[in-house]
Amino acid sequence: LQLQDEQQTHTLPADLAARTRLARVLSYRDHGDETALDLFETEYRGYQNRVRSIHERLFFAPLLDTLAGAGPLTAEAVEVRLTAFGFLDVAQTRAALQELTQGFTRRSRIMQQLLPVILSWLSATPDPDLGLLQLRRLAEGEVRSAALARSFRESPRAAERTCRLLGSSRLLGDALRRQPDFVEALGDDDALSHEKSRDELVEEALGNLMWRPSADERRVGLRRFKRREMLRIATRDVLGFASIEETEAELAGLADACVEAALRSLGPSLPFAVIGLGRLGGGELSYASDLDVLFVYDGEDAADERAAEKIAEQLISELGGITPEGQTFRVDANLRPEGKKGALARSLSGYEAYYARWAQTWEFQALLKARAVAGDAAVSDRFAALIEPFVYRDPFPDDDVREVRRMKARIERERIPPNEDPRFHLKLGRGSLSDVEFTAQLLQLQHGA
Repeated sequence: LQLQDEQQTHTLPADLAARTRLARVLSYRDHGDETALDLFETEYRGYQNRVRSIHERLFFAPLLDTLAGAGPLTAEAVEVRLTAFGFLDVAQTRAALQELTQGFTRRSRIMQQLLPVILSWLSATPDPDLGLLQLRRLAEGEVRSAALARSFRESPRAAERTCRLLGSSRLLGDALRRQPDFVEALGDDDALSHEKSRDELVEEALGNLMWRPSADERRVGLRRFKRREMLRIATRDVLGFASIEETEAELAGLADACVEAALRSLGPSLPFAVIGLGRLGGGELSYASDLDVLFVYDGEDAADERAAEKIAEQLISELGGITPEGQTFRVDANLRPEGKKGALARSLSGYEAYYARWAQTWEFQALLKARAVAGDAAVSDRFAALIEPFVYRDPFPDDDVREVRRMKARIERERIPPNEDPRFHLKLGRGSLSDVEFTAQLLQLQHGA
């Protein structure tokens, strides 16, 4: 490999053609049903496994013996070695290892055998201390601990992936602790490779809710569904089964499903729709995103207005209320006409009148990401048709171009902390995400895209 490009490297090429060439250069040849590359990689994995077993004996077995009180290393050597592998809290590491291996049960014997390789896996994660602490919590209780040890013994792939998740995120550790049966699913590549569509998620959310008899039970069920799916999506993300774009799209689909299920459980008495804005509308939700929404209905009289306002209030409570099972999503309706002072829900004609007389340029810019999320499809379609001539004006006024630029400058001035160098602020500094987004959105406003 180094002769080929005259560059120092210790990594096999990822490209299939380059790996095949390497196998052939090393004298591997196709044989029967196996290709030269298959034969090379089989032998390569064998060497890896042998090296790993030596690595565990040399580095982790003496550590474990010493921490158990019968090993060859001094206390200082233990601390140095643990620190080299990323474990900074020696006392916590000792307590966790003792708890995982204490007793003479079959479960403790399995964990004693597995701990060298578990420590090796954890040492490769962003936060080994966190990973070990969360593994200790995941194994709390005799029944749960025995089930975890059995899963680890039967599926080393699931065990390694569990360690990667536990050492990567406190959020994922908490979610796994609530759903320990998910550990077994971590060994299934086919399941982890599958990206669920919005329609699949909506169907599962509805199936999760509709059989529950009371509003409280439906609320709990919705939060459990969201937590389970969030764990699956985040696992695909961390383990490399999904790109950033696929992850954002699945998170947005999960939000759509939760909003749709919650709205249907309320049984609105008039045509009512939820429109997504911001990251929700753009289908690029992150794990910590709020749901930016507008509520729109078809109706004209005061009774319709009161009914729509009540539905909107109930929906925000259904999704955002705190329960022992947590919160489904925080809902932000502040991008509505007149902001916090305005009505939560407006009729189609109410939106049209507001946008014709009072709306500011930034509100039209926000509507670039407007997307139907839940509720009555006809109302959503009519809303989309209603806003189009306001958002895409031909020509787009020069005064509004200046207003977009003024708004961008104001956001950067007000939101970059005074102690930070604006040149290095990734969201709002020069060449940042703000520059990219405002440029793209201004082009959309000017050219109707």
